[in-house]
Amino acid sequence: MKNIKKYVFSAVLFVLLILGTYYFILKDYSIQEFLTSLKNCNPFILMWAFVLLISYAFFHCLYLKRMFFHLGYKINWYQALGYIMTEVYFSAITPSSMGGQPIEMIEMSKDKIPYRVNSVVILLNTLIYKVALVFLAIIGFLLFAQKLFTFNTLFNWLVLLGFVTTLLVMLLFFLLIYSEKLMYKIIRFVLKILKKFKIKNLSEREKKLNESLKEYQECARFTRKHPKILLEAFVILLLQRISILSISYVIYLSFGFNELSIFEVIAFQVCITLGSDFVPFPGGVVVSEGLLLQANQIIYGTVLATSGMMLLRGISFYLLVTFSFIFYLIFHFVKRRKAVKI
Repeated sequence: MKNIKKYVFSAVLFVLLILGTYYFILKDYSIQEFLTSLKNCNPFILMWAFVLLISYAFFHCLYLKRMFFHLGYKINWYQALGYIMTEVYFSAITPSSMGGQPIEMIEMSKDKIPYRVNSVVILLNTLIYKVALVFLAIIGFLLFAQKLFTFNTLFNWLVLLGFVTTLLVMLLFFLLIYSEKLMYKIIRFVLKILKKFKIKNLSEREKKLNESLKEYQECARFTRKHPKILLEAFVILLLQRISILSISYVIYLSFGFNELSIFEVIAFQVCITLGSDFVPFPGGVVVSEGLLLQANQIIYGTVLATSGMMLLRGISFYLLVTFSFIFYLIFHFVKRRKAVKI
């Protein structure tokens, strides 16, 4: 009963976050204008946005299945989707998207995938996702710098700071995965703090931690010694990012526009992602909506900018999070087949 109340509270909190965000950004915007704009959309083209959303989930599932396979564990598609929906939902409702991956790791451990293995997969996911984002950003900067950085000074600074922060986060995760000394230093630091609280059986726990760390580092070394695994993961996660970023272009086409190329629209979405990732709000929601509204004035024009933003965020974020909440509850409470070690 307590768990159900907790999840209901989380759902209510998330709905309030959505309503609050849209109140401040869209308080002067008529819902009738949105409905009128929606009628002018081509529904057959718009359907491709849902195909891209499914592709986004598919590539993420494929990444988890392939990485666990390489590390000696077999998971099914249902498990992979359950892990992803867990991460999506808790990232959406926690500050700076910090809560998704730890909860995802807990769900993986329930399927007998040890933390020393799933932590490598999760850390690599974050690292390679950042690499894919930077890769797309650099291409966008080189090809469309004049369009991207000439319409708003705040946007320019947030994108620049987001880009630099992303590079620093990439370096941090690279060190966490492959630096043996850093991990031991972190463990020693944590143990020193725990000793001050006089926790029982600390020496025994330290021994278990060191043993787990050795196995964790073996997994990390395995990926480093087999660069094809990392290249495969990069291609999969790059396709995943392109899938979610291309939804904006499908909405653009559904309004009857065709002046901008898909590469230009994706470049704008990459910049918005970098800017919103820099700001420590729950999921970067507030800043993301503001930046998206301004960028959409260039993509869709002033008249359809807000309608485009509502469609894009409704499909690529709120619909995804709503589905993830429902699927997470099913995945969490319904018994699932355990992961099978190869």
